[in-house]
Amino acid sequence: MDRQPRVAILWHGDRETRNNATGENHRLNKVFEEFKKHGVIAEPAVYNDAFVEEVRHQLNEVDGVLVWVNPIQDGMNRTILDDMLRDVASRGVFVSTHPDVILKLGTKEVVFQTREMEWGGDVHLYKTVEELQKHLPARLATGESRVLKQNRGNGGNGVWRVELVEGTHGDDAVVRVLHALRNSTEKQMPISEFMNQYEMYFKGSGQLIDQPFHSPVPDGMVRCYMSHDKVVGFGHQYVTALLRSELGSEPLEPQPRIYHPDTKPEFQTLKAKMETEWIAQLQRVLYIDTNALPVIWDADFLYGPKTETGEDTYVLCEVNVSSVYPFPESALPRLVETALDCIRHHRLT
Repeated sequence: MDRQPRVAILWHGDRETRNNATGENHRLNKVFEEFKKHGVIAEPAVYNDAFVEEVRHQLNEVDGVLVWVNPIQDGMNRTILDDMLRDVASRGVFVSTHPDVILKLGTKEVVFQTREMEWGGDVHLYKTVEELQKHLPARLATGESRVLKQNRGNGGNGVWRVELVEGTHGDDAVVRVLHALRNSTEKQMPISEFMNQYEMYFKGSGQLIDQPFHSPVPDGMVRCYMSHDKVVGFGHQYVTALLRSELGSEPLEPQPRIYHPDTKPEFQTLKAKMETEWIAQLQRVLYIDTNALPVIWDADFLYGPKTETGEDTYVLCEVNVSSVYPFPESALPRLVETALDCIRHHRLT
């Protein structure tokens, strides 16, 4: 291997963005800088369905492409993009994250599939609206809040906190519902109306995850960042998305996420669990080889009850794969080194 690999960084944009894109004028500029430190000049590859063939031609000329595109981006899904990425991958280009790995790892279903792991719990999967209608009322009748999540989405879209209004039951049951989208306010409606509204999330291959609501108060949420099977940093945030505001007041404002390197003392128990147990268990459950894991991905955890000896426990909320950004700057060297190792290995096979 005599030459340095050619690497593309792909994100979503319009024609003007593509024409003017550089490694300096985008939020991923530090990724470009880190590749340069490693002697590799990465090139921008702005994508849009409108010029998919142009991007396909570009990617067929590189050795690897790293992709940052959300499941739903500017009102569009990834169907055409993912088909194109599969095609270029079949021609020998290294793609991270490969669309087939996203379908295994980057959907809410992973919370259900790993429910027997230490980070799991009382998690259920609904594949049809009929299953939702049959089982949700009984689960709400226990009096606890549940969280419903569409299988693929981002930004809180399709994530709802639901609980039964006290004193209502049966066909006349009323629920309090709060959408995780920013600036959403709590509503009350008949449970039958709510479930009928949720039918839209079952279109195509859609399905829903149902898990208990775990309050982020007072400890917040921890986001653990990985490159392949190694922890590369953490984020901590006091999330407000599914917290109720006082009656008549404005929705609670989201709090900033604070980023930390993987050496942060408070999170060493979580790091050890991830690297020595949980990632390997996850790979076995989902049948994912280490080299197929994303070069950057993350898992969100809320705190569970402390152990008898006072140690923290963690409950998995979701795994993010498609467009992980921002992330701790401490993750950059490992991200780029992992990508270059994969690309070089790919070129030798």
